[in-house]
Amino acid sequence: MSHILPSSYSKKIAMTNVDSWLGCCIAIHLAGKLEKKCPNVQLVALSCKDNTHADLDKLKKFKNVHIMKVDYNDEKSLEKAFSGVKCSVLIPEMNEHRVKHTKNIICAMKKEKVKGCLLLSVVGADSKDHHLKEIMSFHEIEALVEEHCSCYLILRKSILNQCFLLWSPIVKEKGEFPMSCTAQCQMAPLDTCDLVCAIDTIVVDHCRDDKEGHHAAEVALDEESAHDDNSTFGGVHKNKKYNLTGPHKITAQGLVQALNEETGQRIQFKQVSREELKKYFESLMKHEHWSEDLNIGWCHEILSPESLASVEGSIHGEHHHHDHHHMAPNESTINLLLDELELVKKGEVGFVSGDLEKIIGHQGKSVKDFFRKYKDEFQHRH
Repeated sequence: MSHILPSSYSKKIAMTNVDSWLGCCIAIHLAGKLEKKCPNVQLVALSCKDNTHADLDKLKKFKNVHIMKVDYNDEKSLEKAFSGVKCSVLIPEMNEHRVKHTKNIICAMKKEKVKGCLLLSVVGADSKDHHLKEIMSFHEIEALVEEHCSCYLILRKSILNQCFLLWSPIVKEKGEFPMSCTAQCQMAPLDTCDLVCAIDTIVVDHCRDDKEGHHAAEVALDEESAHDDNSTFGGVHKNKKYNLTGPHKITAQGLVQALNEETGQRIQFKQVSREELKKYFESLMKHEHWSEDLNIGWCHEILSPESLASVEGSIHGEHHHHDHHHMAPNESTINLLLDELELVKKGEVGFVSGDLEKIIGHQGKSVKDFFRKYKDEFQHRH
C-alpha cells in the first residue's frame, strides 16, 4: 500500500511518469537514496490512473514513497497530487499528449506554489528542425518550464545506451545493425545508470540539511545562491540547462565495432531509411520476450550495484544476464529515437559536453561498458 505523509516527513518531492521504465528506474533509486540520506523527505510518485501495464509493487515497498494515481487531464487530480510539494522532477510522458499534460502539470504546480522544477529533456531540444515533431515537443516543454517556473533545472539526455537493446533481436537473427544514419556519423550515448545518478545527486544535495555537509562532487554555493529559498533547486544549478552525454564520441560504425569486440562476432553495420528502421521497431511488439508491460525487475537489474556509477568512477565487474522480457517501444518512443538519429545524421549531437562530470564527479560509462554487460543479448544465431 502507499504511505501517507507522517509528521516525520518535513518535505515532499514529486515525480511524474513513474509508470514508464525510465521514470520507474529513477524513482526506485531516488527513493532508496532519500531513505538513507534524507529521511525527512517523502517522494510523491505520480502514476497515470489509466495505465494497466505497470506493476509498481516494488516501488510501493519504500516507506518514503506515496504513489498517487492521477488523471493528467484533470486539474483537481493534479492539484491534489502537488499539495504540499516543494519541488518536482518532471519526466515527460512518451506519448502524443506530453505537451498538453505538461501544461496541466505546470498549472497545478503554480496553484500549489511548487517553486522548483527539474525537467528531464533531450539533447537537441534546441534544434531548429521543426519536422522532428518529438524533439520539438521537448522544445515546447522547455519553454513552458522556463516561462512558468521561478527556479528550474533542465537536464537534456543524450541517446541512452539501453536503447541499443532494441537492436538485439535483429542482431541475433540477421547479424546486422541497421541505422538511419551513415557509418561515420557521431554520437555520445549516455548510460541510464549515469542519468539516474545525476538526478539522485542533484535531488539529494538539494534535500540534505546543511549540517550534513555537501556531496563530494557538489560545487560550493556562492553567497547569493546560499540564501535561495530551500524549496527550489537553487545554488549553481538554478535556471541552468545541462547536456548529459556519455564520455566518448563514437561513430555508428564504431558502435558496431565495439559490439563486435565485446561479443567476438562480425555484426555488420547497415544504413537504412527512417521508414525501414521504423518498421523494424514496430515489429518488436510481436516479438518473443518483448511486450508493452513495464518490467520492473529489469529496472532493478539496470540499477544493480555493478551497474550504477559511483562518485569514484569504479570499474564494473562481469554481469550474468538472465532471460526476461523487454518493454517494446510505443509509437512516440520509436519516433523520438528516429528523431534523435536524424540529429546524429545532421551532425548536431556528436559532442561530449562534460556536464555529467560536473554533477556526479566522473565521466560515466561508455557504450563498450554497456555492450560488455549485455553481450549475451546480442549473440548472433548462426
